[in-house]
Amino acid sequence: MRTVYVDVFLFVNLFESFLLLLGVKLTLKLRCKYYRLALGGLVSAFLSLSVFLPITNFFFNMLTIIISSAAATLISFGYNSRRLFIKTLSTLIILTLLFSGSMIFLYLTFKPNGMTIINNRPYFDISPTLLIILTVIIYFILTLYKKLFKNHTSSGLLHSVKFLYENNTCEFKAKADSGCNLKEPFSSSSVIIAEKKTIDFTVDTTKCRVIPFESLGGNGIIYGFKADEVYIDGRKCTQEVYIGLCEGVLNSDTAGLIPAELLGG
Repeated sequence: MRTVYVDVFLFVNLFESFLLLLGVKLTLKLRCKYYRLALGGLVSAFLSLSVFLPITNFFFNMLTIIISSAAATLISFGYNSRRLFIKTLSTLIILTLLFSGSMIFLYLTFKPNGMTIINNRPYFDISPTLLIILTVIIYFILTLYKKLFKNHTSSGLLHSVKFLYENNTCEFKAKADSGCNLKEPFSSSSVIIAEKKTIDFTVDTTKCRVIPFESLGGNGIIYGFKADEVYIDGRKCTQEVYIGLCEGVLNSDTAGLIPAELLGG
């Protein structure tokens, strides 16, 4: 029987949990800090010690996966609504099951040295020092990816937005976002989100509509007004569009978000 070291088991599960949470972040395009992913992975790693309990049935294993995934989801991404929480939790559970299944298949098929399965959880006989080195390497890879992605966004994925409102004209760069589906509640018109600082004229708040929003970053309201005309990349929008104002929410490389449906005209 292979000797299992608790410290190595914790390091391995922390590493795996962090990568799975990162997978959720990239899959759902969520915004969260990496330290929160690491903290969520740490809690999940400690909860994974339940595999050493003298219970090996399938339902217990599934229950521990659900509990540890729920805890990691709450810590990493927070809780803002039931729908968003369930979506994030479900994605994490699916990725966890896919990962565990692929590791079990790898173990049963090839029997690699230094690997074993404990209650359907993979264990690798690897030193914590090597795991730390791998973590540092992945951190630098993520940092490089972030810089490359930011440069790509700045050059290719940003769109020019121009709108007219009461004899005023405003132009800014915005990113198309399929997850941006804000609607003005009374007219169901699409809403382009813009940083308030990009609007170089005064907006009469009495003419604004209250627009509720829901996201993983939080729930609340923004104020918006109906633009007289809107142009995206020089093409006039044929439908009614509202401009919703936010403050200090968007990344530095973009001043707004465009619902993807508006790109069709």
